[in-house]
Amino acid sequence: MNWGGEMGGKVFTPAFWARVGSVSIRAKILGIVAICILTSALALVWYTYRDVSTAMKNELQQRGIAIGTGLAAQSRDLILTHNQFNLYTLVTETRDANADLAYIFVLDAGGNILVHTFGEGFPIELLGINKLKSDQVNQVQVLQTENDTIHDIAIPVLSGTAGIVRVGMSEATINATILDHIRNLSIWVASVLTMGLALAYVLAYVLTEPISQLVSAAKAVGRGDFRWKSPLWAKDEIGSLGAAFDDMSEELKQKEEMRGRLLAKVISAQEEERKRIARELHDETGQALTSLMVGLKFIEDSTTDTHAKEKTAQLRALASQTLDEVHRLATELRPSLLDDLGLHAAIQKYTKEYAAKMNIEVDSYISGLSEQRLPSEIEVSVYRIIQEALTNIAKYAEASHVSVVLRQRDSSLIAIIEDNGSGFNVNHVMSSKGGGRLGLFGMYERASLIGGNLTIESKPKNGTSVFLEVPLKIPEGVSDEQNTTAYSR
Repeated sequence: MNWGGEMGGKVFTPAFWARVGSVSIRAKILGIVAICILTSALALVWYTYRDVSTAMKNELQQRGIAIGTGLAAQSRDLILTHNQFNLYTLVTETRDANADLAYIFVLDAGGNILVHTFGEGFPIELLGINKLKSDQVNQVQVLQTENDTIHDIAIPVLSGTAGIVRVGMSEATINATILDHIRNLSIWVASVLTMGLALAYVLAYVLTEPISQLVSAAKAVGRGDFRWKSPLWAKDEIGSLGAAFDDMSEELKQKEEMRGRLLAKVISAQEEERKRIARELHDETGQALTSLMVGLKFIEDSTTDTHAKEKTAQLRALASQTLDEVHRLATELRPSLLDDLGLHAAIQKYTKEYAAKMNIEVDSYISGLSEQRLPSEIEVSVYRIIQEALTNIAKYAEASHVSVVLRQRDSSLIAIIEDNGSGFNVNHVMSSKGGGRLGLFGMYERASLIGGNLTIESKPKNGTSVFLEVPLKIPEGVSDEQNTTAYSR
């Protein structure tokens, strides 16, 4: 069924589904149970009021007709003999014997009142209503008074030749009975509603509690935490869902571990290749260029040709410039300070050169790292993350000021890189398919490999802040020998 189609346009609008979707499952279950119980109760009350009330009113009218017919038969001789005393005694005894009788009065053939049961005087207006025709056996007319509803019943005596008996049947007892039924029904509905809501809450808890735990687990798995296991509630559909989630989580954990190991190997191989290329540039290419400069200097000093001297000097200057560029490339590929003196010295040198080259003001604050070495994996990863952040600032941010903070706090290493540039929409960039997000993904991956937590906060025209926190402990997958070596250098 297409809920969002034609019916959706009329009843199930997006706004309706938005409101329904914002309500918890527990509230929905409780609401459905309450609606069902209350709807059933209203239907029962309506049935009681309509059908039971109608049946009781019909029974009241039949009883009134029977009483009136009996009075007509008994009063015939009394009317014909003008025995009003016995006639009065008959109607009063009949009234006292029936609680639903509101009144009785008897008219003669001329419409004159013979006897009545009204203690405070006969209401004359009753004579003008419910007039019986000559061919009728009885006639009923419902009268509405201030306090009651009366079924006025007219019965002829000797086909009306002797007179008419009028009986008024009150609905007061019926109304009181129906009201009592509705009151008892309301108490019953309240009890059923309370019990139903209690059972519905238990049902909702049984259904939603494991789902809530699965939601928490899904969020944890999304953060890379695979330790959570779903409790075995039952062997029903929810239990099967929890077991399937555990299987999926375990499979994802294995794949994530494999991916992490492969990524660590890739990054390690990348760093080793950077180191090899930097060493070759520094040793072989640098030495070749140095030899070239020495030879050019010798030629320049040996020749007497002015033009040759100028050309040789130009070539030596070009070789010197190329040598500087090679040294710069070698340093960027793998700064020797990072291997020799550690992260503190490498970041200080890099930020200083960055400020001069990019013409961007850089404030760097580094504390707590000058007298110790960290594991090489941490030093390299933190250095590359800071390097990538500063490179992105130079490429995209159009910033004039950058702040770099690197310090040790308790058992964690904190790095903060902030700029006053143009900023960007982090979610939009991370979800895009362009190549601009690869550098950010690389930063996240490097932080993850060393057990760190990387957060990037930015808004358009409000600059960017990069926060990195790395626990200073032996990372998983790093041997004790490697860690000892890293700290003892």
